[in-house]
Amino acid sequence: MISIARHFMCLALAAGTAVAQPARDPAPDGWGIVTSQPITVAGHEFCRSFITAWLDKPGSDRYTIAIRERPSARWGTQVWVEYGPRRVLQVQLPPARTALRALGEDAAESAYQAVLDAERQRTLLLDADLAPDEF
Repeated sequence: MISIARHFMCLALAAGTAVAQPARDPAPDGWGIVTSQPITVAGHEFCRSFITAWLDKPGSDRYTIAIRERPSARWGTQVWVEYGPRRVLQVQLPPARTALRALGEDAAESAYQAVLDAERQRTLLLDADLAPDEF
């Protein structure tokens, strides 16, 4: 009985955190997705502003990224963005939630530039001994 209640509670929380995005014209190669695993309220707010800013970047729908959060009472909340096997950005969230929107937008710009740099490196570096994701 407890597991059923827990399941419905998780569904209710997940439904409340969904962000509606405007309809976009899908690009022929636009198969990237953004996954996020926020835990805290600050993490949810950061992810919401990050994803909104990320989707406004031209060509961002081609890249699959993962946003992960690690809350810690000792070190504060850390959030990092991964692109493939690489960690392209790591930030520490401030205790005050007022700065999270600007931090999310700045982080999206930094992560986007890091992803573009990683793609440039991957296309320029051709080594028969390395797999495509081992650049």
